[in-house]
Amino acid sequence: MMLCICLMGFAQTEKTAILMVHFGTSEPEGRALSLETVNNDVKAAFPDMEVRQAYASAIIRNIWGKRGEHFYSPQEALMQLRADGYEHVYVQSTTLMEGYEMTNLRETIASLQPFFKVLKAGNPLLYSIEDCQKVLDILTLEGTEKNQAVVLVGHGTTHPSTAVYAMLQTMLQEREQSNWYVSTIEGYPTQEMTLKNLKQNKVKKVQLRPLLLTAGDHARNDIAKEWKGLFEQQGFEVNVKLQGLGEIKAIRDIYIQHIKVMLK
Repeated sequence: MMLCICLMGFAQTEKTAILMVHFGTSEPEGRALSLETVNNDVKAAFPDMEVRQAYASAIIRNIWGKRGEHFYSPQEALMQLRADGYEHVYVQSTTLMEGYEMTNLRETIASLQPFFKVLKAGNPLLYSIEDCQKVLDILTLEGTEKNQAVVLVGHGTTHPSTAVYAMLQTMLQEREQSNWYVSTIEGYPTQEMTLKNLKQNKVKKVQLRPLLLTAGDHARNDIAKEWKGLFEQQGFEVNVKLQGLGEIKAIRDIYIQHIKVMLK
């Protein structure tokens, strides 16, 4: 009897979970196509582990709360996992880069470390040079129409990680993919800089694509409306491809690979 009790106690301490942390989105379609799809892929890739999610944005959590759905913050989700007996937890954020959001998550994990035997954080999508090359391989695989430029529009940040956007642009130039551009809504490269480069290269047709996990509010309003309208005012023929990065399986596979690295 004592042996059985000891074995049961040991089994409980070995309960393992993966916590997916998303910034979140208020758009139901973006949530279904990107966030839930990422979650489902992770569940399929790690069938023996509990997979849960959390939303980092308090604003997004409040929006869904008013709609009758509750989402945990990363801290709440981690403490709930501990209360449920999980002492081995691996946290994977779907953020794109090592910015403020990732910094806050790592700080949360560090503060809760004493409550777990294992508590680790995986790296964001564009963490390494190899990650950036992979993402560009995936995005540029589709190609472009004749005489059309593609502008990948990211959110941008004042965090030093904004340098990743410029690195992506440099990589595209190095590949001699001169019809691909990287720009940002609130960072660098700026919209003004991108417009200047497009005009200098005598581009007439432009496709705007979100460099965002979900085709949510920023994609639908900032890119598909404001940016499209401004580019048209500048004389460009513009179309918009509203597709979040999370809708692309090869992109989701990079997150899964980051989890596998974390589990080693």
